[in-house]
Amino acid sequence: MSWLFPALGVLVAVLTSVSRGSARRYLYAAGAGLLVAFFAFPFASALGYLSREAVHPTPAGLLPSAPWLVLLALAALAALVPWPLRVHGWVGGAGGLVVLALVLAWTTRPVFLARVVPLPGVMETALGLTVALLAFVLLRARGLPVALVATVLLGGATFGLLASPAGHTYFPRIEGYYKTFVPVSAEETRALIARYNAGLDKANALRAEIGLKKLEPIRSLVDLEGGLPKDLAREGVRLVRPASLRYGTLAALFLAGLMLASGFFLARNPGLAEENDLAGGLVAAGVFSVLVPSFYATEFSLAKLVEGWPFFVNFLDRAWPPNLADPAHNVFPLQEVASQMALTVEIALVGTFLAMLFAVPTSFLAARNLTRGSGLTRALFTLMRAFYNVDRGVDTLILALVFVAAVGLGPFAGVLAMAIHSIADLGKLYSEAIENVEKGPIEALEAVGASGTGVVRWAILPQVLPLFVAYTLYRFEINFRVSIVLGFVGAGGIGFFIQNAMASGMYDQMIIGILAIVLVVNLIDFGSSWLRSKLV
Repeated sequence: MSWLFPALGVLVAVLTSVSRGSARRYLYAAGAGLLVAFFAFPFASALGYLSREAVHPTPAGLLPSAPWLVLLALAALAALVPWPLRVHGWVGGAGGLVVLALVLAWTTRPVFLARVVPLPGVMETALGLTVALLAFVLLRARGLPVALVATVLLGGATFGLLASPAGHTYFPRIEGYYKTFVPVSAEETRALIARYNAGLDKANALRAEIGLKKLEPIRSLVDLEGGLPKDLAREGVRLVRPASLRYGTLAALFLAGLMLASGFFLARNPGLAEENDLAGGLVAAGVFSVLVPSFYATEFSLAKLVEGWPFFVNFLDRAWPPNLADPAHNVFPLQEVASQMALTVEIALVGTFLAMLFAVPTSFLAARNLTRGSGLTRALFTLMRAFYNVDRGVDTLILALVFVAAVGLGPFAGVLAMAIHSIADLGKLYSEAIENVEKGPIEALEAVGASGTGVVRWAILPQVLPLFVAYTLYRFEINFRVSIVLGFVGAGGIGFFIQNAMASGMYDQMIIGILAIVLVVNLIDFGSSWLRSKLV
């Protein structure tokens, strides 16, 4: 299956060429992506005694064991050099071919032993530089001096914290996180195998006492595919398996195919280039470098979905037909669903209403065009905007967990969580509507000496009131969906009913709740959309 990834890279380049897109942009993207993979993506599995002792070295970490892997980085750097267009194409194509050959050669290498050597300070420096770069990019618009000062301060503070004893206490995995793998010599490997075989009698005697299978002597490292003996693992030795395809290997294969084909098309047609190719390629490489490990971390696997399909079919068989009522056992699920659905709507209504009551007055304090008069109003503006930002950063589900602990299970906790979180969302929308009002009516009233409240009443409210109502209706739609989820943490409503039905294995009752949610969500969406179309 490894051939699929370079083929996919070639396909992307072909589609780009056919659509007259920029092949050079993909050359830059592949080069930058390969550099990230070289330093940050795993290329193999290195086994210890226990599964938690396994580590996954990067190509940079494997350089002591395979120095020729440095050609990966050199090929990536060559693709990033702004050569003349046709030369750039040939260089990129050749680099892609080299990368493809190197990765395939690496995956066919036999297993070997290596000692893990942590490199202190590497991860701390990398994170500090990342924070510094982000600070510079985000603050560059405020002027170069401000950006440089913030870059130095934030980057230095990040590195100082992470490299300090306190940082190693709070983040113990950062210290020595980046590792190199120094190969164990052939002579030492033979000595380790001999030592392992010499200790088998004692180990097998202990295993026999607890009923474990007898261990056989080994003749080569291939016999240790399941893991290393405990004493070897404690010495920092790991069994590196190049044939174990990690996501870094697959990413490099994809990028090699992309680089090879993009270079070929650029060499044939130098017109497949645009002005901002370097910037676009770096952005594409950044997105790729974030997405690839994210897919791995989330254990995304279509194979698991296929394997789990029979269980899904079994679930549907147990859920259908729905059990609407069972008078013999005094069970009436449809009635319970109707009651809980009504409660869910009521939670959303009350939460939205309370949020609106607080958001309307505070939004005037958070509107920039109404708070320029004095230092007090500017301070109130800053305070309200800070409150909105903090409030929006705390999810409704987290607030619900806190309030369930404070006031107990039930809808009251859900109402409080929803109202508090919605204040910030509604307040921000309201304040932006106020900032975008037409200035003509305001200036006319101010010219005749109208008071501040008069200006708000006669010049601002008539303009923003339809938007306020539309935003509130839209927030109610969102809050209804949120109130369903809140039920799963004990805040009452239809979510609580579905959770209990699933926990009890009563899938034929749970399906009623799901169908009711689909129906009511669509009714609320259609009704809210119709009302908003009449108002705005």
